[in-house]
Amino acid sequence: MRRKIEEDQAYAIVNRIMSTPVPLQSELSNPFNSNKRKKKIVLNPEDKKDNTLSNDVTLWTAKSFVDYFADCYYKQNNGYYKKTYASDNSIFNEIGKFMSSNGLQKQEWTKRFIDWSFENSQTIIKKSGYFLPTTIKNYLNHFYQEEVMPKVEEDSIDRSYFESTILEDIKLADEDGKASEIYIRFGIPIASTYFIQIRGFSPEVVQKGIENFLNKLAQGDLSSKEKIGLVLQKSVMKSPYPQEFSFLDWRLKFEKFTKTYSKENWWRDKDYSGKPLSEYQRLIKRD
Repeated sequence: MRRKIEEDQAYAIVNRIMSTPVPLQSELSNPFNSNKRKKKIVLNPEDKKDNTLSNDVTLWTAKSFVDYFADCYYKQNNGYYKKTYASDNSIFNEIGKFMSSNGLQKQEWTKRFIDWSFENSQTIIKKSGYFLPTTIKNYLNHFYQEEVMPKVEEDSIDRSYFESTILEDIKLADEDGKASEIYIRFGIPIASTYFIQIRGFSPEVVQKGIENFLNKLAQGDLSSKEKIGLVLQKSVMKSPYPQEFSFLDWRLKFEKFTKTYSKENWWRDKDYSGKPLSEYQRLIKRD
């Protein structure tokens, strides 16, 4: 009889294990939740999740901008944009970082950039083929030159919102052995001022280094050649510069390369006028 009872108990245990649903991957971190698959109880079925965006744009997060983009997309196209927060959040974070790196209040100017993108959506679609967060990101420089730089020349814009200093960003890249990245991200005057006035290299050494760098890019593939344009474009768009900056005559010093890009829509024969970013003062050597 005892044998029969033990067999019955063993059978019951095995039967219970076999009939228990296999836990989801997301539930494996907490075994106590592995069998809690019941539908959540909604106290009021008529209540819906509130996705209303705050009237104060400075409170918006990356997710808020994904929702805002989707709302604008629906209003303009009468169709739904499929949100993918995992990837879309990173794009709008990148856009916000671009704004703050230029001293702009990132939430305010990210929203302005989205609005501008929808206003210019037909142009973007014509050039890029489709209109998504991944697409509009490529038009940041266009937006900056069209919407920000005129205000810089008028001295009618506040560019004091920095999340990290330019000098810290440059030093970090320098410590990682990414000197070429500094020129691509910041252009010739900023990068050269850092190496000459902060690092103490001679202007002759720095000039020779730039020439070698640009020559190497020119001899590379299409992607390498495009980086020359990025260096020169950033040299234009990061102006105006303080008079104490090095290589302000970069157009003449590197004419071999600059003359090739003089017909680009972002090109300027002279730097922008107006007030330089206050952050630039950190790059000037003080006696």
